[in-house]
Amino acid sequence: MSEPVTLWVIINGIDMEHEAWLLIRLFFKDDSFRFYPGNGYISGQVLYLEVKDEDVRRYRAEYYSCLEGSNVPEIIASGKAKPDFSVSRTISSDEPERPGGTILKSHKILAGALIYEILSGVTGKRLPYGSLTGVRPVKLAISCIRDGLDKNGVINALAYATGMSREKAELLYDVAEAELPYIEHDPDSVHIYVGIPFCTSRCLYCSFASYSADRYRTLIPEYIEALGKEIRFTGEMVESGNLSVRSVYIGGGTPTALDSHSLDHVLCLLNRNIDISNAEFTVEAGRPDTIDEEKLRVLKSNNVTRISINPQTMNEETLKIIGRNHTPDDIRQKFFLAREMGFGNINMDIIAGLPYENGEMFMNTLEKIEEMAPESLTVHTMAVKRASRLHGDIDGYRLTEDSIVEAMTGAARRSAERMGMRPYYLYRQKNILANLENIGYSKPGFECIYNINTMEESQTIIALGAGAISKFVSRDGKKIERACNVREVAQYIERIDEMIERKKAFISL
Repeated sequence: MSEPVTLWVIINGIDMEHEAWLLIRLFFKDDSFRFYPGNGYISGQVLYLEVKDEDVRRYRAEYYSCLEGSNVPEIIASGKAKPDFSVSRTISSDEPERPGGTILKSHKILAGALIYEILSGVTGKRLPYGSLTGVRPVKLAISCIRDGLDKNGVINALAYATGMSREKAELLYDVAEAELPYIEHDPDSVHIYVGIPFCTSRCLYCSFASYSADRYRTLIPEYIEALGKEIRFTGEMVESGNLSVRSVYIGGGTPTALDSHSLDHVLCLLNRNIDISNAEFTVEAGRPDTIDEEKLRVLKSNNVTRISINPQTMNEETLKIIGRNHTPDDIRQKFFLAREMGFGNINMDIIAGLPYENGEMFMNTLEKIEEMAPESLTVHTMAVKRASRLHGDIDGYRLTEDSIVEAMTGAARRSAERMGMRPYYLYRQKNILANLENIGYSKPGFECIYNINTMEESQTIIALGAGAISKFVSRDGKKIERACNVREVAQYIERIDEMIERKKAFISL
């Protein structure tokens, strides 16, 4: 049974119900607030937002602890009811044209900031990113830098426009500064993603397209055969379009869940059909229980330049809870085996806020990572994803408190600094604990080009395999299209019309 409505939301002058819903749900339960339908009797708390786009743009948000009637908007407009909280903002016509003014051109960003300020005042809850609910907040910092602002100017602009903390605004600046050398628009450069949807087991938090390698082993040869056709087709597109490949990323699932022969076959297909001689080449060797000397030799012989060995935690009891079939010792052994075999660019992933982990356990993970000294460290904040086992049994686990998760991410940042790393890419997810972020840290010169371009969407990414989504950036760099299958890919690549017949033949397979 749903809870009674405790907050009514009335929005005038702007269409942003979805964005407002994403923000309000961080303060109120999903079923305890509702948008005013335009008529009818309502009673309870009211959040009122109004945007007027005139010579001077005006934003106003008000909160009423109790209003009732069938004409509440008229009551508010008449001034007969006095709000408990009220905030407003006026933007002159020239402000968006000043340095740093690009983010002021967005009605939704500024209106969202007022909603955040009201709800924070009502509930006493502060969010590290203020009103921002999107995946890619670094884009705002990049726009400010390109507007000509220095670091302090960027921090001030972000905090003013969104209500985020100055600490997070500084973090976004630092990430943007690291990313900028890698994201200049180049219509003739592409990145390639290859999905291998098999793994040894499904982790508690996983929402990716991933299936048991043991259970579906008989289907793997057919999958690789189909993938090989995609690889060959993509190679033809790249060659015909005179495109250069900047990076290749093989993820999943866990690519090294394939046997060494199958893994070698996929890598050979890529090397044979696509010129990746000058590309960054990453393979997720994420699960230590899928790595052995033979597979590492296969990776090395096929020009792989970067691998990930992902512990997620170095605490054995947590590994069992999340469904991992390896121990902390396995992680160390496989890491140093890769080192001995000449891998000089290794990433490791960890998760802050895993069920039942406390600060001391997380510090143990960080200490063990520091002993191994990888070139990069990706720190994910725990997120409850809809397609995960955790989401289906959320009441059966104890999630980490927000304050502890924040302390964990702070400790991870300091650990990365001790290893000589800096933050180089960042993204956020829905239902992420403490409303925080996922951050990639790396030593200078070891930034993952693929990761950066996935987040900033400045160059085309052609994705192959099950569950993979391509992103195409127009030649002027202003439009991004997403495609989930080969048919859409073929329709988008307009430069190779002479391949229409081969496209049709491939799509029919």
